[in-house]
Amino acid sequence: MNPYHKQAISDLTILLRQAIDALEQGGPELVEPAKELREMVTRPPRVAIVGRLKSGKSTLVNALTQHRIAATDSLECTLVVSMYLDGAPARAEIIGLDGESIREPLGNGPLQKLPRPLDEIDYVRQYLPNVSLRQLSLIDTPGTATLTVENEERTRRMLVDGGQDTRRASSWADCVVFLSDSAPRDDERTFLSQLGMTPLTTVGVLSRADSFGAGAFGQVDPIIFAGEHAYKIAEQLQSVVETVLPLSGLLAESASVGRVTETLARNLGSLVMLDRDQVLDFIEVDDPGVIVRGFTPAMRDDLLDAVGEYGIMAGRGVAHQSGATGLLKWMREVSGIEALTQLLTGDIVYFAILQRAVRMLDALEDISNNYNVRNHVRWVQEVILSQPGMHFVLLYRSYRNTYASNPNSVLLPALRRAITATNPAEVAGLTSSADPGVVRAKHEEELGKLQMLAMTPLSAAEDEARERLIVAHQHALRSLR
Repeated sequence: MNPYHKQAISDLTILLRQAIDALEQGGPELVEPAKELREMVTRPPRVAIVGRLKSGKSTLVNALTQHRIAATDSLECTLVVSMYLDGAPARAEIIGLDGESIREPLGNGPLQKLPRPLDEIDYVRQYLPNVSLRQLSLIDTPGTATLTVENEERTRRMLVDGGQDTRRASSWADCVVFLSDSAPRDDERTFLSQLGMTPLTTVGVLSRADSFGAGAFGQVDPIIFAGEHAYKIAEQLQSVVETVLPLSGLLAESASVGRVTETLARNLGSLVMLDRDQVLDFIEVDDPGVIVRGFTPAMRDDLLDAVGEYGIMAGRGVAHQSGATGLLKWMREVSGIEALTQLLTGDIVYFAILQRAVRMLDALEDISNNYNVRNHVRWVQEVILSQPGMHFVLLYRSYRNTYASNPNSVLLPALRRAITATNPAEVAGLTSSADPGVVRAKHEEELGKLQMLAMTPLSAAEDEARERLIVAHQHALRSLR
């Protein structure tokens, strides 16, 4: 992560906590809202994983946590919203629509059975002592545009409706990973637009990359084919997502949860001398021992379960030459999980924290509608908004609101530059090595354009964004002196 962003996250978190402490002092009616907001700003960034049913969401959860915590074979458990959090002892807390919580112990595997009927459950919190969950907590969802309306409603109840309910602030997501086997469909685009996110906090994942094109036995490597396809989708969806990455969920999960053993690598490596047609026969015949002496159907099935057809075809040479260690490294890299993990724990965390801070401003506005505490809450709002550390939060809020009201606004590129910049030159759209005189002239040019925009029809969100950009350019100019 950029050191500048790392420090900004720390400073902003302290500022938000101080504001929440001040909010709590306003009376007993503010204790519970303050508690929810405090949990929100102090927990790890939270990633919501969304996509259609059977798109590989639970498999991705397992890969990111490096533990089989999410059920992939228990249909009932995959149809409920599940939050995955770091904590001990390992347990599941099933929250009913009536608010009642039932606690179930977890062993080494995922929750397999729900103690209440599915239609009575709001969501499930699952706790596991887990290093990965200390960096990112996760929300696994039943799916969007699924076969039954109820499944999508559960997702919406948590991410859309719950995201507007201050009483559930501790459950809010800070960024989104969207899984799909192609570009998002119209209904999926609509759903994404309702989450209150921006392209800076939304990542696309092209799932099942190992089966793209003609698959493992085609002329083109399916992972490479998926990567090219993901790049094209990212270009088409640059106004919707930060980027699109290809992912083989099977390879990612197996590499992450301990399925790659010396025995598995040795068995896979023993296939290195087979040609393409022989590998096909090995996979399809009833008795693989007729292709490779000593190979049993159970051994072959174990390979298919762990690495799939692509892993057998493309990974046998790696396993033969480098054993389990080399195979594990290859699987993490080629599956795409390494790249996705680096992205989710990198600079996107900074944008997720800005998203979180804007959500808190929204929550304060909502709480201020309560007449009994209005004066105190508005005082807290005034104090926090006056702090220099809120500059980028307000820029991000303008970016989010402008994006929501007009995804094609001419102001969005400038807002994005200002938010992501770490020096005055980048605010102006120049490289950090640009001559100071050129940088100054560019800022003055941009300020002139923004002043002229005041004469054109703008939405309320765009007009506020224009003013925030003027402040950003003026601040950058002062820092050049």
